[in-house]
Amino acid sequence: MNQHIIPQQWKKNGMACMVAVIFIVSLLMGGLFASPLVTSAADAQPAGIEIELKVGSDTALVNGKEIKVQGMYETKGVTMIPVRVLMKAFELNIQFFNSAHEKSFTLNSKSYRDYSAYVKLGALEAQVGGKVVKLPQPAVEKQGSLMVPLRVFAESLEAVVKIDRKNKTIRITRAADILVDGKHRIGSSKDSWSIAAPLYNPSEPTATSLFGFETHPGAWNWSGSLNANPNAGFTVTIWTEDGGKPLTEDETLEQLKKQIHTSWFTIQKRTLKTSDGSFVGFVAGHNEPFSVTYSQFWILRLPEKTYYIEIFIGNGSVEKHTWVADQLLPTFRASFDDKDANSKDVTLIKQHATNLRTPSSKPTDALRNSY
Repeated sequence: MNQHIIPQQWKKNGMACMVAVIFIVSLLMGGLFASPLVTSAADAQPAGIEIELKVGSDTALVNGKEIKVQGMYETKGVTMIPVRVLMKAFELNIQFFNSAHEKSFTLNSKSYRDYSAYVKLGALEAQVGGKVVKLPQPAVEKQGSLMVPLRVFAESLEAVVKIDRKNKTIRITRAADILVDGKHRIGSSKDSWSIAAPLYNPSEPTATSLFGFETHPGAWNWSGSLNANPNAGFTVTIWTEDGGKPLTEDETLEQLKKQIHTSWFTIQKRTLKTSDGSFVGFVAGHNEPFSVTYSQFWILRLPEKTYYIEIFIGNGSVEKHTWVADQLLPTFRASFDDKDANSKDVTLIKQHATNLRTPSSKPTDALRNSY
């Protein structure tokens, strides 16, 4: 469906604001606003982004799927493309503003990677990521669709643009955002668990407990980041207790909620299937003085053990939080392979720290599995 925004959609702002207020109130009330979302391990591997556009065509290929769009065109040597293509491919939300003096819109990322842009129609400047960017041609409305300069906006999304002038086609690509290491793992031989290690900037696992969970002995946490960006970090906490008989989904959620500080309010409930069983959990919010921070809390209850996981990335949309879990949790195993040289055993790390504090103790090879 083409993106007709003027004048019809500009008039919908009042209704959109009312819906937004109702949505925010529902969050603060702590209710579950979404039905359970089931994700399988097959969905865990993120794909890269690929857009293909052809001059004169009213369709575009976005990640292999054809969508109807306003055709791209060239003006004064600048290629203009429909915003709808970027929204679809890069998971962007759009919000419109209409005043007596100007019409504008914002773009914000729904994925883990942060992105924001503020664009005025007809202006030769835009704000992207908090910085002023000069535009070779202004954003305009054409037959009901927003059109923006191709290269400026594609490259601001860290994508690569390739132009095939012979076939009059343009390809816009960006590599997949990967959170976890496909080779190295973190786990505990004592508590029988392991999970993929962060791909970038991994911190050393430490025995601790984050704010979300009540204090529990034996909790471990570590952190990583997205695409080597230390400002796009996430932290993971895992701890275990005895297992037990199978519980219903509602009973499992109640068991999870007992372990969490009462100041957190539930936003979205989810179920995520892995090879070792189904994690049940939710995204939760916590009110800060000027914002709301978010965490995910998960539980996997098995006969032998019950596993609890918190994933914290701070501020961000619900989509950002679910996106992280969909990559991380399917790598979880309710076991630890002590013969795998690429696995770091937190039990040995703890033993190593104990030995360092005891002068009479023998040397240990606790850190032989460093990655």
